[in-house]
Amino acid sequence: MRERARVVIDANIAVHTKLASFYEKTEPHFRAENIAVVDARLRAATERTSAKRLLDLGCGTGFMIDIAKKHVPAIVGVDVTRAMLDRVDTSGPAAIQLVEHDTGSLRVWPGAFDVVTAYSFLHHLYDVRPTFATASHALRKGGLFYADLDPNFDFWDAIAQLDGGGGYDPIVQREIDAVLHIDDTMHREHGIPNDVFNDAEYGKNIAGGFKEEVLRRDLERAGFSRVTFHYYWFLGQAHVVNDASRPSRDERLERAGEMDAVLQRILPLSRRLYKYIGFVAEK
Repeated sequence: MRERARVVIDANIAVHTKLASFYEKTEPHFRAENIAVVDARLRAATERTSAKRLLDLGCGTGFMIDIAKKHVPAIVGVDVTRAMLDRVDTSGPAAIQLVEHDTGSLRVWPGAFDVVTAYSFLHHLYDVRPTFATASHALRKGGLFYADLDPNFDFWDAIAQLDGGGGYDPIVQREIDAVLHIDDTMHREHGIPNDVFNDAEYGKNIAGGFKEEVLRRDLERAGFSRVTFHYYWFLGQAHVVNDASRPSRDERLERAGEMDAVLQRILPLSRRLYKYIGFVAEK
C-alpha cells in the first residue's frame, strides 16, 4: 500500500510539472462563474469560524489561495509539485507560506488553523484518510474542512455503464469522452503516458470517484462531525450556460441556476446527474 501511494505521488509530480505552465488556462474551474460559487462557500466558512489562518491542501497554482486572500490574513498552501507552487501568486493582503510536501504525512501544529481547504484535490490521492487526519489535526475545535469539485461516484458509475457503441446526444457523448477517454486525450495532446495520468488521477480514473456515505464514514473516523455534502455541475449544464440561442450570458446562467435548484430539491434521486461532490465538515 505504501509503495502504491508513492507511485501515485510520483505520477502527480510528473503530470503536474508538465501541465503547470498552462494549467490555469485549461481547467474550467478557473472560470468566473465557478470562482463566484467557491468564493461564496469559502466566505461562509471563514465568517462562521471568524477565520484568521487557513491551510490549503493540494494548493496547486493557487486557485483557492487567490480566493482566500480577501477572507483571511494568513494562508499556508501545500503541494507536492514544485512547478505548481512556483506559479502561486503570493502578493496581496494575506501572509502566504508555501510548503512542498505530501498532505498525508504533513506535520502541523495541532489546532493551528480555523479552516482547511482541499479544492479539486482529493481524487489525486491514493488514500484520502491520511489527508483527512492531517486536516483534523490542523484544525482547532469548531474549525471547518471545506473540500470541493471531486468526482461523484454515482455520476462516474452511470457514465461507465453506457454502451460504448455511440449514438448518444452530444451532451452525453461529451461526458463519455471526458470520463472514460481523458487519458487518451492527455497522451495525444501532451505526451503523458496513460498509466501515469491515471495514477495521478487515482481517485477518479481508477477508483471511480467518491461516495457520500464512504466520505462521511472516513471523515467521522478522522474526528469530524456535522458533515454537509453538496453536489455540483449537472449533466448538460455546460450546454445551458453556452447556449448560443440565448445571447445574454446572464440569462443563460440564470436558467442553469433554475434547473440546478430543481435537481437539488430532488436529491438524492438526482445524484447520478451531478458530476462533482464536495463537503463542509466541522472539527
